Amino acid sequence: MLRAVLPDRCVFALASETCSLLVDHYRARKTGPGFPLAVVGCIRHPLGRYTLYPPGHVPYGRQAVVPCSPSGPLWRDRTTGRPVWLATLFDAPTDAAVGQRWPAHSPSDDARRRRTQGCRLELAGQLLGVHPEINARPRERIATHLRVPTMTLRTAADQWATSWMARGAACLAVLRALPVDEGLLDRILAAGAITDAWPPFQRWDPVRHTWVRCRSRRRDRPVASAPHSRAPPPTNSPVTV
Repeated sequence: MLRAVLPDRCVFALASETCSLLVDHYRARKTGPGFPLAVVGCIRHPLGRYTLYPPGHVPYGRQAVVPCSPSGPLWRDRTTGRPVWLATLFDAPTDAAVGQRWPAHSPSDDARRRRTQGCRLELAGQLLGVHPEINARPRERIATHLRVPTMTLRTAADQWATSWMARGAACLAVLRALPVDEGLLDRILAAGAITDAWPPFQRWDPVRHTWVRCRSRRRDRPVASAPHSRAPPPTNSPVTV
């Protein structure tokens, strides 16, 4: 059981307002972080309860999208300094890229099943902008937020339909091109909001003592040249990460 460190302010407060947060209860999860999650509320802003997710995890997610420790820091390989993607949903494309298909039949409590690998491949392709269902404009925006050249995504997307190995390789091409810094988590969360994998997010930054809000709809300057029109904003409610 890990006890949540509560933010200084709730998601409903303005910058000048003070809050009094409390843990309403802890919600058990069969998948995801592997420990109960805090459902919190605010005495000064009794507008509802919401769940706090540890860094790297998203609502309804069965596995992390970014390899972070529960306290926040990024997990990196000691040799390469790169993120440990095998600890996330990107384990599926990592295995697929080397021709490793998960078993077609396995015990019910074994997450490494072929059907699961296929589902994670689809989600990974969406998040990284290489899935064929993603149009040029959203792909450009994903590239902008991931800080990867749009051409890298386009080239990887061209090989998607070839095979499972090709799909895994397409995802790895983008993962390897990702700049690894303290903004990696926010960039992938923003990419997920663009593809509607989850709603626009809010993340508490304990260093700056502020909520970091999803900027996936902002008209950022693209990494590589492409049409400059943007899709309309979403109607989803923000979630707390």
